[in-house]
Amino acid sequence: MERLYVVLAVLSVGLALCASVDLPQDDDAPGFDEWFLSNNQSYENHPIHFENPLPKWLRGTLIRNGAGQVEMGNRQFVNFFDGYAKLNSWKFPGNGSAFFSTKFIQSKVYTESLAKNDIAPFLTFEGVSPPFGDVERYESFLLNMDNTVVNVFNYSNKIVAMNDIWKVYEINPHTLDTIGVVNPPTPPSKFSNLARLNVMSTAHPVAEHGTGANFDILNTFSLIPGTKERLSVVRVTSLEGRELVAEWEIDQTSYMHSFSVTPNYVILLAAPYYINMNDMLKYASVVGGMQWNGQDNATFYVVEIKTGKIHTLVTGNVFVIHHINAFELPDGKIALDVPAQPNPYGFSMYDLSYIHNKTARVHLPAKPVLTRFTLDLQTQSVQRVSFEDGPKAPCVGALEMPVFNENYRHMNYCYIYGQVINYNGKGFSHIALVKKDVCDNAGDLMYTAPHQYLTEPWFVPNPDGKAEDDGVLMASAFDGDKKESYLLMLDPKTMTVINRSYMPTRVPFNFHGRFFDIV
Repeated sequence: MERLYVVLAVLSVGLALCASVDLPQDDDAPGFDEWFLSNNQSYENHPIHFENPLPKWLRGTLIRNGAGQVEMGNRQFVNFFDGYAKLNSWKFPGNGSAFFSTKFIQSKVYTESLAKNDIAPFLTFEGVSPPFGDVERYESFLLNMDNTVVNVFNYSNKIVAMNDIWKVYEINPHTLDTIGVVNPPTPPSKFSNLARLNVMSTAHPVAEHGTGANFDILNTFSLIPGTKERLSVVRVTSLEGRELVAEWEIDQTSYMHSFSVTPNYVILLAAPYYINMNDMLKYASVVGGMQWNGQDNATFYVVEIKTGKIHTLVTGNVFVIHHINAFELPDGKIALDVPAQPNPYGFSMYDLSYIHNKTARVHLPAKPVLTRFTLDLQTQSVQRVSFEDGPKAPCVGALEMPVFNENYRHMNYCYIYGQVINYNGKGFSHIALVKKDVCDNAGDLMYTAPHQYLTEPWFVPNPDGKAEDDGVLMASAFDGDKKESYLLMLDPKTMTVINRSYMPTRVPFNFHGRFFDIV
């Protein structure tokens, strides 16, 4: 067993992806450190201007979630994941104009921290510096996690900000004002809830095929050593509507950030990255309560949506943060695509001590490999293959933060878009946006430019388009030379720049976002 908070020791070997260059320091990175600094400025519907005319069909709002402030008073967060959640939006009314907004989520942890000019004692991902005292650590465990800094989602035209927790914060998509916290009811269980905690979920709900509902999961922890814990698949019918699809008991809870759905199945991949609530209390952080066992197998749980029947399939050791897409094959098997990782050490890339260390950030603690799992429920077997990189993008298989054309959700598809960090082996600051063609690697493409720092992209489909890659690829970006943020637009067919607009303020690195048909 190994704890994540000591994993920086594994940074002894650099991983060159698209080149065999090994520099001692990530020196060629002007402005990179500023990308991860706090910015307290707020804007609401500030007009912005693009270099070229916008597509006439482009109408809606891109909202992205990430950390806007990493300190309060004399304390600082250890990991960028814990920075106070700040939303950024780009609104396109459809008449050629565009507007930018940015505001902090008025969460309880943020408002209480502001009031006391110190980081309030809520549960964090990796802790604070100087650390909480004994009383504050106990308080943080009781108050749990409150910072919904990871993603945004649409529940029946209600937009929410979320983290890997059950509660969400509802936001106004037009202004980014915080409407309030929502603690959805947990569905009734046939199992005992004595000394059980229903607190963790995922930050990536997935749409149900053919309905307006979505799926999510619920982790139920036991505070009594030696007793069973529980996993549940839940149908989300509205902002507060939850229906139980299936539930089952497990010996240990695995951390799961996302999962997959096909027309007939919900698929969970439980890696041997285990959560211990008693250790979480002891160390007052999520990381302190998590243990990686590199010798254990991983487990697929495949849930039949109509019946709730659960199939259990075992595969070799693997860790997955982001599922991409899954679909059913003509022979009844299930294909599922993920960036597979050898361990969970990639989280340490967002330690502020790593980000601001030019020597450390030359090396990656873990390299993802784009992988397709094929699940056979009849034989209870799992096949695993990786995709070969095409000649035009020899690092494409190391993509993370994957997205695709959501019109192809639950279907066989060809194109995945994502972010490759350290694409040339020169350091974290060397980031590429890539297109992976899983049908023909001759279609693999990439975009990168010197001193341009690029976040997860989002694919916006052309409503009149006939091809899977007909649309616009958007990404929040930071120009290291100009020290300015901008919204980048790429042509997904060619991965070339078609437009950009600089922002009135710096937009720090952000995690996830979505494009909503809302203006």
